[in-house]
Amino acid sequence: MRKIAFYCSGRNELPPDGISGIQFFPDRASMWDDLAKRIPDAEISVYFTPPGEFTADMGLKITRFPERVSYVLLDGTETVEEIAGRIAGDHPDLAIAFSIPVLPFDWSALRDAMVGEELRLRGIRTISHSVRFTYDSFEKDSMSDVLRKNGFNVARSVTVQNSLYHAHLTDPSIPQNVYREFILRKIRELRFPVIIKPTVFSGSEGLMVAKDFDDAEEKLNKWELDSDILVEEQIIGEIFGIELYGTDGQYHVMEPVIFSSNSDGVTDSIASIKSGPVPDEKYNIDHLKKEMVRMAELFDLSGAAQVDLVFSEGEWYVLEINPRYTTMSDLSAVIEGKHALDIYGEMAMGDQQNPVGEDRQLTAGGKDEGRADFDGREHRFACDFKTKILDQEEICRLRDKYSSIAQVMRVQTAVSSVGLVEYCEFVMAADTREELIKEIQNIRDDNKDIIDDEVYRSIKYYLLERWLKK
Repeated sequence: MRKIAFYCSGRNELPPDGISGIQFFPDRASMWDDLAKRIPDAEISVYFTPPGEFTADMGLKITRFPERVSYVLLDGTETVEEIAGRIAGDHPDLAIAFSIPVLPFDWSALRDAMVGEELRLRGIRTISHSVRFTYDSFEKDSMSDVLRKNGFNVARSVTVQNSLYHAHLTDPSIPQNVYREFILRKIRELRFPVIIKPTVFSGSEGLMVAKDFDDAEEKLNKWELDSDILVEEQIIGEIFGIELYGTDGQYHVMEPVIFSSNSDGVTDSIASIKSGPVPDEKYNIDHLKKEMVRMAELFDLSGAAQVDLVFSEGEWYVLEINPRYTTMSDLSAVIEGKHALDIYGEMAMGDQQNPVGEDRQLTAGGKDEGRADFDGREHRFACDFKTKILDQEEICRLRDKYSSIAQVMRVQTAVSSVGLVEYCEFVMAADTREELIKEIQNIRDDNKDIIDDEVYRSIKYYLLERWLKK
């Protein structure tokens, strides 16, 4: 029996007493067991550091273990080399990185890539992204440069070194700040509005919109985060995300999903609605998928990645790349009739070209075999939205009553850089948009406190109404 080792070397803070962490319904243990059933000839181990968010079911301790998969706990003090040595010591036939979101710096995939590099040096076949790719993805300005040079549409931008921009404030021996004058001169050349964001922080942490030059200068002068700054033209359009995965030149691109946006035209990580697949031919999804395969081949992708996009005036623009599992992974998987861990199972089996629930093969050369229409049998309509936090009993009751609830993620975290965060994130799916809207309405009728009016209006718009408009 062959051995497969999944590993996650990154982690967030342990939650304080009374904080339950992140819990999935169905639980992660069940998902790992389902994955093990798909690979019956393999002995599977999962290496991670507590609190194990997104990997296991736990707060301060693990609440449920899988029956067919072994958990191997790291203590959080090991170096990259020590983690690789521990995994290699168990002699796996294959190691696969399962990188997760961490706060405040989104660098878990970079660490997993370094572990992967070490494992390869030790003769272990490994599916993990390259250190170069994960570092460029971590440094958003670096990735923008690489994409631009290789013919992908990206926003024009200016990178600001935080320490130099504010050097005259921290060093009284500097009578004039020439660097600051240069940067402001370059920013004047951009088209407004602009997005101002940290080059390395996770998610939308620190992201701001500046409507004109004076607004941008004021926001830069008041910058407090410990990060350099990316000032980029805001591409006005519709915001999307897309998932892709694979290794050794064999890739699968999933269906793009549309994100809701706020009054500034950006996605709010807490209040956003996501839905898919999208039915309008104007988006030219086949072309987009070919471009994503080209991107995967450019970076020699080895694992899973999520790409944030904007569709504007008939063109696709890349905002950033997350070379790891994201919460959008769950939605994209549900659209294809599976769960997120199936993505990693397919890579383990070498089946990403013929994934669960699909018969499609897509190549950079432009051949697209068996692609279903947006309402074809291969895809379900799905929606992701957040609600107030619910207790576990209520979540279980709702899942038992409404079969369209594919997954619920219950979040209660207290990371120092963010503070207390509490919500539930639902992923729901049905065969038609109308059926899905009806099920969501039934949940509102069941418990009016779960989905508030504003969230429900956004769900209806992004899931159904916008596609009915001429």
